[in-house]
Amino acid sequence: HIPSPSTMLIPEPIEAALNFPWHVTKGIAHLSLWPVRAIMHTPDMPITPKPKDGESVYDIAEPMLDIASIIYYYTELRSETKNRLMKYAEKFNLSTKQIDDIRNAIVFTETSLEALKQVDQADASSSNVLADYQVSLKQLEDIKNRFNLTSGDIEVFATYFNILKEPKSAVSIKSDLLLYNDFISLAFRKSFGGSDWNVDNIVDMVNRDPKMFIKEIDDDFVDKSFAKFINGLDSELVYAIFVSPENKRVTVAFRGSVNANDWIANTYNGGVMTDFKLPGYTSEEAELRDSRNSYGRVHEGFYNYLFGKTAKGANGSYKSKSEEIMGLLVDLFDKECKGYSLFVTGHSLGGSMSTMFAARAATFGQFGKVTNVSFASPYCGDQGFRDHFYELEQKNLIRHIRFSNEEDVVPLIPFVAPNGLAPVEMYKHTGMNIRMYNASQLLFPKCRLFYPKMGSLSNEVRNAILNNVPMGLSVGVISKHLCPEYCSRLESSSEELKKISVEGLYEDADITGFST
Repeated sequence: HIPSPSTMLIPEPIEAALNFPWHVTKGIAHLSLWPVRAIMHTPDMPITPKPKDGESVYDIAEPMLDIASIIYYYTELRSETKNRLMKYAEKFNLSTKQIDDIRNAIVFTETSLEALKQVDQADASSSNVLADYQVSLKQLEDIKNRFNLTSGDIEVFATYFNILKEPKSAVSIKSDLLLYNDFISLAFRKSFGGSDWNVDNIVDMVNRDPKMFIKEIDDDFVDKSFAKFINGLDSELVYAIFVSPENKRVTVAFRGSVNANDWIANTYNGGVMTDFKLPGYTSEEAELRDSRNSYGRVHEGFYNYLFGKTAKGANGSYKSKSEEIMGLLVDLFDKECKGYSLFVTGHSLGGSMSTMFAARAATFGQFGKVTNVSFASPYCGDQGFRDHFYELEQKNLIRHIRFSNEEDVVPLIPFVAPNGLAPVEMYKHTGMNIRMYNASQLLFPKCRLFYPKMGSLSNEVRNAILNNVPMGLSVGVISKHLCPEYCSRLESSSEELKKISVEGLYEDADITGFST
């Protein structure tokens, strides 16, 4: 048995004292290697042309981290709301179909009332609107009589349905978290930063982008344990599609595992890889023909989670999550989101999902440039997968900023080695890595940049050494992986990150080894 994150979090003063000798040792080593870094042209943080307003690495990362953090807390609220809804329905022996009947009656009444409030009494259609409202009231009364419900029962059901409705504005999410925060267990709240931190997070997001909304959220088949999905049991990926009219941005966010300890126990999984075939599963017929191309190899469990056959949906489809999302995005970009840009984000397991999905979205060039901002992501692919990423980057079809915390062990799993030095398949990271350091880590900068520069063996060796698990070990390893610590370090690094832009980094051949 592995304890929950909240039981493994160590008080900060004790953690800092225990880590101090190790931090000093690493800090001295960092300083002593400065001449080597200078010779290799690998400064801690390069200088790029001054970013335009809103285009610095920080400007892009801050809202993405908010979204990647909020999806944990908000889907937990939805999960607990569903549990309460089903328990309340059990009191009346209601079937799923009957619950839907109640939902439809309540929604009809609410929408009819809203239409009545909006109509001009002098308008000729006002009588029709009033008639619709009267019909909705009668239907709701019939529902109450059929299932022996009181007006109070209807209010309870209406509250649950309102929390679960889609689309959902950022303002409504804020309201839900403020009003129904106690639906979420105390253990979960403590493990994920506490109520105040999560509410402050959503308040900041609303203040920054009040018109943003969740267009779609899929959390129907979810289990809280990463161990269950990795072993092929009943659990499916959780994602949401956020739309920002103000920034003309569509963001696909993937939720990570809610049990951070599962990573240490289960992520390695033997390091088994499979071909990164695109597109994902659509039907048995297509699977039998299987003329898809392969773009390197990736973690088998991750691939099946995102690109494999799913549980039967309401429409009878077993289509993979990747292709389900692609269908939604194509429809969005063809209609209400023309001219928008596509971003993909996620934390932890969600970070790996975001990187693989960003590659899927970019491979066939359907959305122009895709921007992937991942946090605390473990490895997901091999050198072939990285080579495919290089190709997409050079064609300006994808940009990837990968944030990791020093001493967060999850981005270092599984073990890695330089090309040609490993007897088995080895994992490779992609994209621009911004590694962020704790203020207590003496002699280190706030953040450093790493990129797997094409054709540079010295760069490859350096990255392999620095990206191995022993370098990430410390006291209090779990806390380094959680969203609150990522938010704290992002703010600490803000001054440096506001000086650089994503495009500026990719246009620097000294960093990438290629020109775009």
